[in-house]
Amino acid sequence: MDIEVNRVNEDRFEIILEDRRTVVDRDGLARLSRHLNDLLDPVAREARAERYNEFLDRLQTANNTGIQALLGTAAHDDILVLLHSSEENAELRKKLYANMSDNSVKIYVEDLLFQFREGLPGYRFDEAMRRLIETAENLVEDGALSFDGQEG
Repeated sequence: MDIEVNRVNEDRFEIILEDRRTVVDRDGLARLSRHLNDLLDPVAREARAERYNEFLDRLQTANNTGIQALLGTAAHDDILVLLHSSEENAELRKKLYANMSDNSVKIYVEDLLFQFREGLPGYRFDEAMRRLIETAENLVEDGALSFDGQEG
């Protein structure tokens, strides 16, 4: 099978499989790359899943001001993924919602019902978790977030 990938412009790529051409953006190409890597190296996928689970577990011990900083810094869609991911963890879910205003809780609950009525796609979970972990690491470096439960 002939496979070719060409850059069309700064953010667009053309994938050619035999005689079929598909144009994707940078995010689509990155998503395809992750899917292929997961198929070729399932151990790497398991390692990422473990990293995400450890992050979610650590958030339970995060200081409240740090949780508020994370919620205020992260993108809305990433917070939706975080809240969806906490549905099986009552302690984390309670901590996240306790650090939101009543209005924010209402907005996020409504958005959760709408956005994930058919489930959460794996690529969306991966992308959001990667950004959330990066944001949390930056907040730790800045001193705004800690995982010992102590307020700064």
